[in-house]
Amino acid sequence: MTRTISSQQVRATWYDRKSLEVLDWHAHRNLSFCFVITGDYEETTRRQTFICRAGDVVIKVADVQHLNTFGQRGAVCLLLEMSKEFLGSMGSIEPELNGPVHDYRLARIGLELREELRVADRLSPIMLEGIALRGLGSVLRLEKRKSEHQTEVEAMRALLDAGVSVEDVIQKYLTANERKGARRVFYKIEGCSLSAYALRRRAFRAFEELVNTDDSLAEIALRSGFYDQAHFTKMFATTFGVTPGRLRSRINHH
Repeated sequence: MTRTISSQQVRATWYDRKSLEVLDWHAHRNLSFCFVITGDYEETTRRQTFICRAGDVVIKVADVQHLNTFGQRGAVCLLLEMSKEFLGSMGSIEPELNGPVHDYRLARIGLELREELRVADRLSPIMLEGIALRGLGSVLRLEKRKSEHQTEVEAMRALLDAGVSVEDVIQKYLTANERKGARRVFYKIEGCSLSAYALRRRAFRAFEELVNTDDSLAEIALRSGFYDQAHFTKMFATTFGVTPGRLRSRINHH
């Protein structure tokens, strides 16, 4: 199934990709954000290969050649494309980020885009441009938080993404003199504490299981590292703006 809404300068397309489907080498004419709602896929460019999972947003500048190989579950992907004229109206600003991004603000925008594609009425072109503006602004703010300490922060973030606890990151990988400064720099770049980031990553892991499995909310909460379902529901809703049960209901009735 494919659905499309568009304005003069922005276009959004809903793609249902089949299990193990392969999209041969291709490129998009405009800057694009691909919101992965369910499933997963592997993307290969001329420079790298990476895995894109539910909750991720894949950012690509115009004319980047890439190949996509979808997993066993296939995928639902929402492609948001912004024309050069749209970018030019804002001073020709364009993100430098490329590849998958894990950010709860962008994930929320992806869910909002999904709802707009689902209802698709005469007001959708207006709503679409607002969604594109907020998506672009969120990406540019992510870039702005970069600093000379980005490498150190990325190393800590990778450990947290891999499931290493906050305390282990602090105790094993930072000296006593580094700890206070590292926390401050991490907050400056990520916009949250190490503990808050770790909770968000658990929420992202739960998002992927929630939309890709039929397991109970209690099972998903436990596997994702939440101490009970109430804690899981509260953190998930805070992160994505919707409760786990409501999100699953929406995804299952698209």
